[in-house]
Parts: sequence; C-alpha cells; structure tokens
Amino acid sequence: MTIIHLNLGGPLHQGEFTGINREKALDWVPSDSLFAALVQTWADQGEDVAQRLSAFEAKEGAPPFLLTSAFPFAGGVRFYPCPPLLPPHLSCFSDNQQKKAKKIRWLSEKVLHLLISGQDPSEDSAFLHKGSLWISASEKSELEKVIQKDDSGALKLWNFQIVPHVVVDRVSNASNLFHTGRVVFAPPCGIWFGVRGSVDWVLEALPHLEDSGLGGMRSSGHGAFTYRKVEQNLPEPDGGYGLLLSRYAPAELDEISIGLQAERSAYQMVTVGGWCQDYQGHPWRRRAVRLVAEGALLPVNVVQGKLVDVRPQNVQPWNGPQAIYRYGFAFMIPGGKLVEAL
Repeated sequence: MTIIHLNLGGPLHQGEFTGINREKALDWVPSDSLFAALVQTWADQGEDVAQRLSAFEAKEGAPPFLLTSAFPFAGGVRFYPCPPLLPPHLSCFSDNQQKKAKKIRWLSEKVLHLLISGQDPSEDSAFLHKGSLWISASEKSELEKVIQKDDSGALKLWNFQIVPHVVVDRVSNASNLFHTGRVVFAPPCGIWFGVRGSVDWVLEALPHLEDSGLGGMRSSGHGAFTYRKVEQNLPEPDGGYGLLLSRYAPAELDEISIGLQAERSAYQMVTVGGWCQDYQGHPWRRRAVRLVAEGALLPVNVVQGKLVDVRPQNVQPWNGPQAIYRYGFAFMIPGGKLVEAL
C-alpha cells in the first residue's frame, strides 16, 4: 500500500461544467480522471496500453491496482470524503443544527478515525471553509503555525477562483468572453491519493505527469506538481460496510441488488461525460455514465467495480480506439460505526 502526496506548484483546473460559458473547479481529482491521466502517460511513454488495460478487463481476479481519488491535504493533515449521513449521537449537531452537518464535505483523518471507532469528536472540533471542513482543534492549531490567515483572519487551505478569458475569432476578429474555475492551494497543501496493489505502473508515470500536469489548462501552467511517496497503509475492510474512496461503477447486477440496494447502504450518484477524438482528430462526445460518488457506505463483500466503455454511441463508422474506458473500481476502507447513521 502506497500513499502519494502531490504538492501543486500552481493552480489546479479540474473543471466541472455549470452553465453557458462558465465552469467551476473541483478541489480534488476524481479517481476516473486520475486513471485517465495515467493511461495517457503510458501511451506517451510508448508502453503497451492495450496489454495493461486487459489486466483490468479480466473478470477473474483482482485488477493490478486500485486507486483512490486524489483528495486535499494540508500540512500533515489528510482529508477524506464525508459520508451522506453522520452518526446521530454527535453532540456538535443538535436537532436544530442538522443543516450544519449537511454542509460538511471533508473530514480530517483524526475526525474520521474517531467516527469509525464510535467516538464523538465534538469536544475537539473545528470547522473551516464555511463549515465544509471538519477538523480537530489540535490539527487546526498545528496548521495555523504553517499556513497564513487571509485578510479576514480565516484559515484558508485553498481558494476557488473564477478567471475570465477572451478568445478572438480568426476570421471576423470578434471577441468572446468566457470564464473558467480553478483552485489555488496554500504552499503546504495539495492533494493525495492511495494505491493498493502493484504500484510500479503508477510510479513510472508520475515523473512525466509532474511536468505535464493534471486536469485542464495545463498549457498555461495549471496542474504541475512534485510528488512524495509515503509508505503507509489504509486499512482494508474484512466484512461489513466500508467507506468508498473512489468513484464506483457496479460490475454485475448483484452489485446493485445486493450492494447499492442493501438496507444500510448510503450513497450519492454523479453523472460523468466528456469528449474524445477519433484517429483523424475529430472530437466526439463520450457516452455519459453514472457512477457512485466518493464517500458512499456500502457492503464490502459484494462491491468490486469495473472499467466502463464510454465510446461514442451511434457513430458509424467509428474510426477510433476499440474501447475508451472510464475507471470504476471500488477502493474501500472499513466503515466501522459510521453505519450507525443508516
């Protein structure tokens, strides 16, 4: 088991479409986008991509490795996705403060471990970023030593920015204004992800990705990073319910009927689309797919996942790759007492 810390040298543009001429940015990189970056890097390095992907396509046995999504970290504090429901006995969320609980998107590692073990972290709690980050007071004190507060006195680990752009038509010289989002992390902050299984294929791609970057707008310096490998294990579940740390696409009907439809399962769905190119460089819209989002609580014994072929539909003839995959394998850690909320 290996954990990789990515210290970003500039802004990150992991875009999410929100409307005409406007995008917002995610403060993490989903596992399917991270896997796509690895596959593209293997191709750029001249590796046999089809052979490597065939190992993930095999129905028998485990895939060569499992990836988490790349979540934020600050200093020595790693953050994890908050599950859809939190245990009901937490004293910091009384009956008239349930809206406060629904705002939480990220849990610090210490807070998560306390919740999983059935303890109430309320007495040692702090909330950052307008209540979206739940962190222990001791972790906050440590971060205040290395991260400068903003003009309002708030501790900001990363900032969302909307950046205007102008393009000029080459024929008419008419200008067009559009906006994109990006995230800028404070110097000791970045994103991290875990790898369970063989890590060699991941590590050989990271030096190339350091320079080429993650996400969009890489030609303007977005997404570049330096990486650091941490030999630390994330616990593996041996039964019961687990917390999902990646996006997940059920591989079989049983994973839906026994897994997603289990009495105590809790999850949210996300629809993911995008674009691809054929061999002539023509752009085509990829098939949209619905994935289970990070933070789901699911029974671990039936959850596995798969690669989803998202080649464009109803395109005749299709002169492109025989398969265009979206990563959907589940990476789980024990859910412990978190299922008490279900």
